[in-house]
Amino acid sequence: MLPIGVVGKDKYRPYVTYGLIAVNIFVFVWQLSIQSQGVVVYTATLGRIALNVCRVGIDPLPNLFVDSLRTMFLHGSLLHIIGNMLFLWVFGRRVESYFGGWRFLLFYIAAGSFASLAHVVFGGTVCRTASELKIVVGASGAIAGVMGGFLFLYPTARVRTIIGFFKPLFWQVNLPAVLYLGYWFIMDLLQGIGWMSGTGNVAHWAHIGGFVSGVFLVFVATMFYKPAPKPDPFEYLDS
Repeated sequence: MLPIGVVGKDKYRPYVTYGLIAVNIFVFVWQLSIQSQGVVVYTATLGRIALNVCRVGIDPLPNLFVDSLRTMFLHGSLLHIIGNMLFLWVFGRRVESYFGGWRFLLFYIAAGSFASLAHVVFGGTVCRTASELKIVVGASGAIAGVMGGFLFLYPTARVRTIIGFFKPLFWQVNLPAVLYLGYWFIMDLLQGIGWMSGTGNVAHWAHIGGFVSGVFLVFVATMFYKPAPKPDPFEYLDS
């Protein structure tokens, strides 16, 4: 199931969301330029700038935080970045409209950091030596936090969803956010705990940690910053 939008017209210009998408694309183009220099150069470059799980407990915490921050803007493939940016574009705009620009950026970074922590603690990565290269890349954890925040803020919103890929096996439906995002989270959780098989190179626990942290951070924000927006029963009229 692929999300392509949210029912209703945006009433806020989400410049930070657009900026994050632009930066991710720029970094990916830079990655391609490094990759053109060969596998050895590319791997060594990622080893210097990305979060290496095998360095946790050895490198100072500030260094690990910076590595985690850089990791949020690195991607492993074209399909990886396209999928991540689509989800950020669909769900990030509404969450940014709640927080405002700079608060949304802080929220995004915090969710991504918690996602990295969850991957380190629960991801099951085994390092025989500290010199091993077990890096994690991708904005998925931070974007999962955005999705968790969206679910808390807009549980009744309708997500435009494509089911299938080719006609006639192709439908577009509007699913409640609680159904779409709840299904997404449960599937990741089942794969994370090993009850379902999934892609071996996907950091499911980063997704889980990011999603849960996004829900928690928005819950705190609704208590101390401002209440969650009230559902608009006529939002479909603005589509």
